[in-house]
Amino acid sequence: MSDSTTEATSETVEATSERTAEAAGESTAAVDPDKNRANLRRVGAIHFVTVMGALTLWGAADSWATTSGWGLAWAAAISNAVIAGFVISSTLHEWGHYAGARLSGSVAPVSKMPVRYFFMFNFPFEQNDKRQFLWMSLGGILAPWVLVLLTVLLVPLDNASRAMLLAAFVTRAVQVSLFEVPVVNRTYGGGDPLAELKQQLAAGFTTNRYAGLAVGAGVWLAI
Repeated sequence: MSDSTTEATSETVEATSERTAEAAGESTAAVDPDKNRANLRRVGAIHFVTVMGALTLWGAADSWATTSGWGLAWAAAISNAVIAGFVISSTLHEWGHYAGARLSGSVAPVSKMPVRYFFMFNFPFEQNDKRQFLWMSLGGILAPWVLVLLTVLLVPLDNASRAMLLAAFVTRAVQVSLFEVPVVNRTYGGGDPLAELKQQLAAGFTTNRYAGLAVGAGVWLAI
């Protein structure tokens, strides 16, 4: 669980840095609505197929494990739960950011293709205000926790594979919160959004990464 999740988290962190740099230098040119809608449909289709693929692979492995009882099947089911948990939660996290940005009326041009699998839009700081940044940030923070809640309510957590799916969701939700909540708090308290985000990026990700893994492992063991 830890190796694959940590590696994927590292890629997400690198993409965060790249998008922050791009947003900092984003031109003030108007976004073409037709092009933006086309990009949104393309990225949405890619993300939908990715999420459904991850969910289906985990579901098939979980079914195989529960019907056969084989150790190999359980290993596959638990491993697929980790992958599905990271993919689904990271995708929903990004769409939460985008939903928050759009609901606040932000300028948020959608990329032609996802960056590092999940990242789908830029947030030009000079074209958006602090309120819009906070909406964008809160959308991304809340989305993974909504996924955790839905999993608790809708998925019977009666085997190791299903417990691992929830644990993976919790891991990502904790990691996201530990990284983004301090930025939101400092920005709400009067800080500059871009400066606060850069400060958080410079501080590193070791604490939130491993704290999330520890909490996720605790959830799995408790269930």
